[in-house]
Amino acid sequence: MDTFLADSLATLVTMDPETAFKKWHIVANQLLSKSQYVRNVTASPNNIITYIYPLEGNESALGVDLSRIPEQYKAIQIAKQNQHVYIDGPVNLVQGGQGLIARYPIYSDFPYNKAYWGTVSVVIDYDKLMTFSGLYDLDNAEVAIRNVTNTPKLLYGKIETFDKPDIQHFINLPYGRWQLVAKYKLSDSAHLTFIERAIISIEIFAVMLIYALFFLIYRNYKTIQKAAMQDELTHLPNRRYVNKLLKKMSVRRESNHFFTLLSVDVNDFKLVNDNFGHDVGDRFLQFISMQLKENVRTTDTVARIGGDEFLIILDNIYLPEKVHKVTQSIKDKIENEPFIHNNKQINPSLSIGYAIYNDKNIDIDTLITKADHAMYLNKNANAFTKTSL
Repeated sequence: MDTFLADSLATLVTMDPETAFKKWHIVANQLLSKSQYVRNVTASPNNIITYIYPLEGNESALGVDLSRIPEQYKAIQIAKQNQHVYIDGPVNLVQGGQGLIARYPIYSDFPYNKAYWGTVSVVIDYDKLMTFSGLYDLDNAEVAIRNVTNTPKLLYGKIETFDKPDIQHFINLPYGRWQLVAKYKLSDSAHLTFIERAIISIEIFAVMLIYALFFLIYRNYKTIQKAAMQDELTHLPNRRYVNKLLKKMSVRRESNHFFTLLSVDVNDFKLVNDNFGHDVGDRFLQFISMQLKENVRTTDTVARIGGDEFLIILDNIYLPEKVHKVTQSIKDKIENEPFIHNNKQINPSLSIGYAIYNDKNIDIDTLITKADHAMYLNKNANAFTKTSL
């Protein structure tokens, strides 16, 4: 559960770092108040511990450059390379004591994960966790655990225990493998059976706990990612997602890789809500969303950015005549497909404007503004035509 809570913090930092650090003590306090074994949490832009909670008792860790601590930097590199949480330890902490550290690599260009920002880490109290597992209660056996994923690293016990152990088990984790061994201190068969069962129980507990943590991490990550990048009503990408995608597309190095941004607005949508209610209005927007997706290519992106406003990215389409043809096709097909509700027909009407990205010096915000301006010109022209008729 502690790793799951820390994952929520890592996701918040990824999605909205400004808010996360502006209210760092509040956010971190919420995490620690719900945890059982978390000792402290840190955020380390450029691998330098810049934020830590609680600060009291951890002052010596503030400002530490983790890249200068070989043991910890190696774990950071593993997390960075694999782009997922990496549990490292036990680690000798700068502020004293030992801890298991769950490290989360953070990228400033989520979800593309190319621009590394740093890490968010949660330090789990090693001694408390071992006590809870029951390892400290075994008096008649020497138990040892090591991580054998890459270079073997002792996690618990003595390295000598791995030399001809009486019992050996491997714990396969989602992102690694641990080896658990034991040597008995007595020969009584009844006690041996009891101890062996206790060790197996500890192993099963460890496997279940770790898999539960990773399941919670994955589920939490997918839930938050979905909420952060997807429109709740239509399940289309939202404004945050399309902004990131546009910025990524604008910095591609391939020559002549251009695109067009369409700004789409549903005409008279307020009348739908007023005449039929907001529930019907929501279904109508879902209908429009499906129609937009069905009338573009799979390589194009349709996003809802709020209310009755949509953005469409036409990848590798930038010639004005081609753009006009595609835009008119979308408009004609959707406006000729009525939405039926309780035997009542609602005829969709769209206003569409576009801006072509064919100059790598153009700013994405300017591109969106141009597309919006063109859309409003189209909307005003439609209103004028209706009035004239």
